[in-house]
Amino acid sequence: MVKIDYKQYVDALIKDIQNLVQIPSVRNLDQASEGVPYGPAIAQAVEWLEEKAQSDGFETKNYQGHVLTIEPKNNGQGQRVEIACHLDVVDVAAGWEDDPFSGKIVDNRLYGRGSDDMKRADMLVYYALKIIRDYQIPLKNQLVWLYGTDEECNMDDMKYFRQQAPEPSFAFTPDGNFPLSIGEKGALTWTIRGQWPADSLVHSIKGGEGANVVASSCQIALKANNPEAAEAYCQAKGWPAKVVSDSELVVIQVKGKAAHSSVPELGTNAIVRALDIAANAYGDNYASQLLDRIGASDGSGLGIDSATETMGALTFNLGTLTLDGKGAYQMEVDIRYPDAWTSEQLYDRVKGHFPEAHFETTFDVPWTLVDAKRPAIQALLKQFEEVFPSEDQAPAVSGGVTYSKYIPNCVGFGAAMADDPTVAHQANEWIDLSNLEDLLRLYTQVIIELGQMEDL
Repeated sequence: MVKIDYKQYVDALIKDIQNLVQIPSVRNLDQASEGVPYGPAIAQAVEWLEEKAQSDGFETKNYQGHVLTIEPKNNGQGQRVEIACHLDVVDVAAGWEDDPFSGKIVDNRLYGRGSDDMKRADMLVYYALKIIRDYQIPLKNQLVWLYGTDEECNMDDMKYFRQQAPEPSFAFTPDGNFPLSIGEKGALTWTIRGQWPADSLVHSIKGGEGANVVASSCQIALKANNPEAAEAYCQAKGWPAKVVSDSELVVIQVKGKAAHSSVPELGTNAIVRALDIAANAYGDNYASQLLDRIGASDGSGLGIDSATETMGALTFNLGTLTLDGKGAYQMEVDIRYPDAWTSEQLYDRVKGHFPEAHFETTFDVPWTLVDAKRPAIQALLKQFEEVFPSEDQAPAVSGGVTYSKYIPNCVGFGAAMADDPTVAHQANEWIDLSNLEDLLRLYTQVIIELGQMEDL
């Protein structure tokens, strides 16, 4: 293999990660239009990358703002291999110490929403493409870079794209952890609507940022006049909270810690804390019942806690809860389930705990599993071991939801190490810049090998 000077690309790579992080590519359907299906900020990210790729001499195709594809002009004509990325990011909640879209670098860390999920990887694989161009690397297979725009929400982008594009023989998405994810748990999201009992002390609730994020804040208003009960309870628990009151209501602003819903144990759910205060500081019966059912992140309160040897344990996240002051509530829940369940079985079990409520399924994709013995997977693992020999080498199953759900023959491959702190979807999201050169080397070598393999 030709000797490649990776170091010469690192400064420009960092600058382009910053440039992309500085685009606040959060979905906004209120401003969607033809060719701008997810709002102007995401469209800005697509336009930025499309113009960059064209100026760098690559072939591009824009699928009506849903997906941007990029290919080298010297592309092969063999089997189709896709490198799947996304440009959209989750929204920003409270707790940031700086501008979440600054791309600020402090102590060799680059901070910003989307830096870890997944704009670092977006640019790493793009620079691998630039290296293939610069060093005139020959390709046998057709390599296609995909940049989607709705991965963090409903993946409508990939549903649109797959109707128009051929299926790949192999694909990977650098949207998870190394060494490699050979499968993903099933993912199920419900919006549940119902009536809150009139005799409850709870007047209103507003908490959470989305189904796929552990709620970092929640405001609950109780029909009571003793704020000292909440203050004493929160102080005893060591929970940060702000309590105000008037003659009719005690209003409590509860703080938690955001985390990705696939690892809810890494966060602190502010909605659960709010229900806990209502139940145990004020003796509210319905809050107590609800807490018993949906307070546990393993689903044990609903009787769905389980684990399998292949995929590990089920996780449950109460992402949002609103009660409008007139008795109507709505909550969004996220379940990541192993191969012991189907979504139909989970519905039957959970619906039994909320017989009068209406369930709307907003996301439902089954678990996936790819044969770890495939030559392409073995090639990825071999390259990873060569570049990062001290890291964990065993492939795993992920609790995340990535494009692997909608792209056949797709696995997760980085860009975070297995023992890296989980910062995706959290305040003060950041990436370590110290290993960028090694990551660039890894992705370039992997993509070149996939571009030249006969048996994938």
